[in-house]
Amino acid sequence: MNLEKLLKQLGFSTNEAKVYLATLEAGVDSAQHIAKIASLQRTTTYSVLKVLVQKGVVGKTKERGKFRYVAEAPDKLLSLASDIKNKIKKALPQLEAIHNKSEVKPKIVFYEGDEAILNVYEDTLREKPKEILEWNTNKFFEKFPKYNYVDKRVALNIHAKRIGAEGSQWQTEHKRNDDTELSETLIVPKNIFNPDIEVNIYNNKVAFMNYADNMSIIIENEAIAQAMRQAYLLSWRGAKSTEVKNEELD
Repeated sequence: MNLEKLLKQLGFSTNEAKVYLATLEAGVDSAQHIAKIASLQRTTTYSVLKVLVQKGVVGKTKERGKFRYVAEAPDKLLSLASDIKNKIKKALPQLEAIHNKSEVKPKIVFYEGDEAILNVYEDTLREKPKEILEWNTNKFFEKFPKYNYVDKRVALNIHAKRIGAEGSQWQTEHKRNDDTELSETLIVPKNIFNPDIEVNIYNNKVAFMNYADNMSIIIENEAIAQAMRQAYLLSWRGAKSTEVKNEELD
């Protein structure tokens, strides 16, 4: 893991990240030695240590009349992250007000990387639609074995229609729980439907989650969402005609 990059995500500058990691390594030590470990000038290190002390992630003490610095326990960073999260929560109304005033909003949003797929699921929860229309993939369970998305959706009283492949966990574990999961699930033969991509249609959005390439796309457009909703309902009728019952699996 790139620790400097992680610290930057918590608001550390490049030099702050270097000095903090050097202080962790040094134990109780002088600014001069910490500067050497961090490969920075001593004057720069003094200034950065002052900032880190103010942030509460580095402590300052005196030994034999000379100042020494020591990094606080790394779990202190969790408090720092929590503080940032709380500040963002408090600022959300103001940020959303600014966002809503924007005359030009992106209609297509791309996500890439480890959080790409989760960004879509979290968006469906923020949107709180009455119902989500889903073409499902079993890749969901492979990538997110511990992500309790269905429970989160149910807690928000969001219903779902689901089309899944024969033999997938949508059949073996979830179809039988349709009532408690606020869902209606159709299972179709694996040889005609077994995608690596999931599609969700909700409110005025259509989301494509590409598990094969670890990326996702959200399209926000009423006309496109309506057309996709109609296409889904047509596929729902087709799925009913080829539906595989759970008894057939048993």
